[in-house]
Amino acid sequence: MKLIIASIIVLFGIVFFLFALFPADMTVSRIIRINAPRDAVVREVSDLRTWKNWNELARQKTEGSTGSNNGGQTDSAHLENGRLSIYLLKQTADSVITRWQDASGRSFTGKFNIMQSGGQAIVQWNLEFHLHWYPWEKLAGMFYDKQLGPLMEQSLLNLRKSLEPA
Repeated sequence: MKLIIASIIVLFGIVFFLFALFPADMTVSRIIRINAPRDAVVREVSDLRTWKNWNELARQKTEGSTGSNNGGQTDSAHLENGRLSIYLLKQTADSVITRWQDASGRSFTGKFNIMQSGGQAIVQWNLEFHLHWYPWEKLAGMFYDKQLGPLMEQSLLNLRKSLEPA
């Protein structure tokens, strides 16, 4: 019996050690080129009222099973429903920083960096996560890119479609 208990303790120790080697900070990033002035892109991204038109992550969390927004509140600096809150933290001429918080209290940072190249804007969108030391949280963090990346890509394509002339 002592051998079994000792083996379990050693096994848990090894698992915790291995997951301690995983990074505590993780970033999911996507980039797109939009044929529109940088100012127009910054205006669209910094006004959270427009996000339901192009942002798949905000749309996915905002819409309930019936397709309504479940009585959520939205203004230019705050988007909220029962499951997700997004706050505009800072806006400059070339960046927009937001804080995302889910219903359980977990939060992460969203950053849009917008650069001008000729007549086009280059938009880089980062979602930055700080993971706790828990092995299950670090393991889940390994899949954030596969879960969030396609939605971020589609959101940026929607943003480009809404800003580029037809």
